Amino acid sequence: MIKVKFKLALSLHAANDAKRHEIMPINDTNNIKSLIDALNYFYKHTKKNEITLEYILFKNFNDSLKDADELIKIYRQIPADLVNLIEYNPIDFAKFEKPEEEKVMAFMEYLEKHRVNARLRRSRGKDIDAACGQLANKE
Repeated sequence: MIKVKFKLALSLHAANDAKRHEIMPINDTNNIKSLIDALNYFYKHTKKNEITLEYILFKNFNDSLKDADELIKIYRQIPADLVNLIEYNPIDFAKFEKPEEEKVMAFMEYLEKHRVNARLRRSRGKDIDAACGQLANKE
């Protein structure tokens, strides 16, 4: 057993390999099955270090109830304690948009209804383009 004390957060952002590859090309070598195996290995060898799944919601890309079902399936296969739903911060020249508030809340409520511990992380600083992901895009 390895004795470490930290929380592991995995940037998932899509719960199937096709969509995940679109936004994270590293998925070619770290597909969802390999991530599930690695997270279970980590948990087994670190004994109860918490695992969080990070999931940015993108309008009409990964915000449907079908996407939520796929996320629930992954959540059930690993010892995750939390899904952080992250509010998307729009940036110039990106193809993604933030989903409508009603869709975000429906996604969140669907997860909760299926006993997934989920939290919605709201962004700060987006009014001045200083929220997460926005500063790296500025010249």
